[in-house]
Amino acid sequence: MTSPKVIAEATKSKASSAGLIALAVGLLLALIVAELVVGSGNVTFGDIVDAPSRPQSLAQNIIETIRLPRALAAILVGAALAAAGTVMQTVLRNPLAAPDILAVTSGAQLALVVTSLVLPFAFPGVLATVLGGAAGGCLCLLVGGGLRAQPVRLALAGVAISLAFSALSSAIVLTADDRASGIILWSAGLLEQSGWDKVAPLTPAIIGGILLLILLGRQFDVMALGNDMASGLGVGKAPAIIGLLVTVVLSGAAVSIAGPIGFIGLAVPNFLRAMGLNRHATLLPAASLWGAIALLAADVAAQLLSRNGTIMPTGILAACFAAPVLILVLRKIGGETRSRANVVVGKVLFDRKAALYLILALLSLLSLLLGLIFGDGIAGWQTDWSTVYSLRLPRVLIAMGAGALLACAGLLLQLVTRNPLSGPETLGLSQGAALAGLTGLLTGVVPGSSLFALIAATGACLVVFAVTLLGRRMSPERTALTGLAIAASLSAISTIIVIEAKLQVAEALSWLAGSTHGRNWQDVEALVPWLVLIPLAWALARRFDILALGRDEAESIGVNTVAARFWTMLLASLAVAGAVATVGAIGFVGLIAPHAARICSGARYRHLVPATALIGAILTVFADMVGRSLIAPQEIPAGIVTAFIGTPLFILLMRRQSR
Repeated sequence: MTSPKVIAEATKSKASSAGLIALAVGLLLALIVAELVVGSGNVTFGDIVDAPSRPQSLAQNIIETIRLPRALAAILVGAALAAAGTVMQTVLRNPLAAPDILAVTSGAQLALVVTSLVLPFAFPGVLATVLGGAAGGCLCLLVGGGLRAQPVRLALAGVAISLAFSALSSAIVLTADDRASGIILWSAGLLEQSGWDKVAPLTPAIIGGILLLILLGRQFDVMALGNDMASGLGVGKAPAIIGLLVTVVLSGAAVSIAGPIGFIGLAVPNFLRAMGLNRHATLLPAASLWGAIALLAADVAAQLLSRNGTIMPTGILAACFAAPVLILVLRKIGGETRSRANVVVGKVLFDRKAALYLILALLSLLSLLLGLIFGDGIAGWQTDWSTVYSLRLPRVLIAMGAGALLACAGLLLQLVTRNPLSGPETLGLSQGAALAGLTGLLTGVVPGSSLFALIAATGACLVVFAVTLLGRRMSPERTALTGLAIAASLSAISTIIVIEAKLQVAEALSWLAGSTHGRNWQDVEALVPWLVLIPLAWALARRFDILALGRDEAESIGVNTVAARFWTMLLASLAVAGAVATVGAIGFVGLIAPHAARICSGARYRHLVPATALIGAILTVFADMVGRSLIAPQEIPAGIVTAFIGTPLFILLMRRQSR
């Protein structure tokens, strides 16, 4: 017999579900009206009411061919992403699962970029996005540990793969001709429609997919109880497989309509579960409604920001919520906190450090010469080396200096956080410095000046202290995921500033990605003072050795660890600022170079600091050379090349750390 308490709780849950759905319907209707009113062209609420009776009016044409398709696109994409995220979280039993987190969205984006610019007519657009999304999701599961992988590890694997896919997509777009202009905006998540051509064919697929998931709701309820319980109740793997396939189709259709839009599929299901909705018969319809509401609200805001003649992609506004959403979900799931992991040093390749320094010096000289010889064909293999001196030598020297600074910053961050996955890009320092630099640029500060670098340093310092505060008692994987979320939000805000301030978008975005393009001897002079930080770090090597022992051991021999950590973080932030102010946010150098240096030189910081600096310089010059040479005379920013190289190495580090 059912107890009165259980009946009361069930009644309360049903009332809560009904209330949320009723509120969602009201908000949805209000936002649809707002979506039809805002935007280019003067359309009023009266025009909306009169549109059916005035079929030949300008307002009616705008509503019918532009506003209604855009509103329907927002509803369909938001509903599809939220429903897909709900089922992914249930099937994988992972509250961090979502199409954008598990590389489904970025895989679909890459596939559509390839079929649009490289292999046109290879596949229809929707088929390409579905196949690409499936490939991205499968790769994420393969790398992250399968269907029952630990949640944070799976999410971190997906984010890393997404970075690689995004870097490859950006490289392909840069090689394209005028066709790429529309792809660039679409890649940021653009809901703008010019008719019903894209929305109408996909409407039945999205609605049918959501209805199929709702029909499987009871099986999903049983699966949420656990594998053993589901098997005992006769629910096999078929519903899970069907559910995941449908989520891939929904995600691919959403990307085909609007490009990659993130965090709707992560935020909405977690919000509704926190409100007490757990039965999929109500959870999935509610998620679809609230997903549509979330994206409609973001699109209304995007159109309001676009009214000064600019185009603001909706996906950028959605990405601004990356950090708060992920941080809240990470705090919600709990149960995985553990002390910081020491950075493991295995067998050292060079017992004789003189041989190591000689090899690194020769490699540095070789990278310098190759950087001067190879490139866009303007100066390579010429007898007139004055061209090399004036055009290419400055950017090669800047690449070396910036790479050395970023590498040393990563080394110090890994020391302070005791986290082998720390780096200027995984903790958001590079993006914080870039955002602060853009803010300074808008106030009239000259790029490359000392004041510009100090403003960038302030941004980096604020981010590192925020990550340290939020990441207390978190595992290394969680700290890295928190930093990546902050980085995504800061990058989105930077892009909004670039668009709203009407800066040179191509140049600004290239700088944000990390590029040495156009650097000259004045930039070299501006960077040189910041290189003093490297010998300063070497002079503090003994302190770093003590700090690496751990707080208790360091304090037992009289070291004030709080002050030592503060000054070390400040030193790392200044190094990041000096590099970012000159070349932008080049990624993964500060993550990979310290690990390579440990393999070569061991754990003593008097050897680690110079080895890390030299390896970072070599890696950055190589990335810059590849970026200049691969599609000459066009260029790929060095930050895109380092992201593509660094992602698999980051995944290897993550898998090693998880063992």
